Amino acid sequence: MGNSRYSVWVLYLAIALGMLLGSGWVYLVAAWALPIVLLTHLVEYFMKRDVFEKAGGSMGYHFVQTMIYGLFHWKPLEEEQAKEEA
Repeated sequence: MGNSRYSVWVLYLAIALGMLLGSGWVYLVAAWALPIVLLTHLVEYFMKRDVFEKAGGSMGYHFVQTMIYGLFHWKPLEEEQAKEEA
């Protein structure tokens, strides 16, 4: 796992702590951040389906990885495909 992927886990941990331990504005920010992050990753998945299909493998795997890591999953695949086409 690349170091950039750890930043996503830090974000999820901060959101979880904010929702579990926070109150007031901290809880509110965390409660809004989680669905925004998940919705963003869902949109990314559907926008990059062609990249996943070219990469092969299970679309379920690509879905889960995109929902967790977002661009840190699909960007390396896209760059690798661009190198192969060049």
